[in-house]
Amino acid sequence: MNKKIGIRSLLLSMVAVSFVGISAVQAEGLKIGYIDVKSAMENTADHQRGMKRLQALQDQKVKELQALGGKISQQEKDLLGQSMAMSPDRLAQKQQELKAMRTDFQRKQQDAQEALQAEQNRLQMSIGSKFEKVVGSYGKKGGFDMIIAKPVTLYINPKHDITADITKLLDAEK
Repeated sequence: MNKKIGIRSLLLSMVAVSFVGISAVQAEGLKIGYIDVKSAMENTADHQRGMKRLQALQDQKVKELQALGGKISQQEKDLLGQSMAMSPDRLAQKQQELKAMRTDFQRKQQDAQEALQAEQNRLQMSIGSKFEKVVGSYGKKGGFDMIIAKPVTLYINPKHDITADITKLLDAEK
């Protein structure tokens, strides 16, 4: 019975080795490329322009918030310095105005964050849709069987890196 198990194991091993051999032969004919997606997208002219727009928007929002923050700060100082001389009604009114200014500041801060996030999303969507189109076209024209994203794999021979080609094509795409 041990001989049968031994022969069976040997036959199964041989069949398994032959399948691996066939897969290796088939894999040799595959044309595979890989892309560092982040690098390909971030190095495009569109992305660079978009980041400048995003930075300008952020700078504008920061200025607006700093101006409002300065007003709030000044109101707090004025209120603190004059509170003893004010009537209780006037003091309550000034405190209410200050509270409204703080609430407005928080709203504007949240609006600014949402506007920046929306602009960043638009940029990513715009480049992302071009990216898919360019990679698909590049893969078909280049006869690739597979194009994979670099971060997904542990090792890829650098000769298969097509990141620079994709970045150039993305820049050429209008």
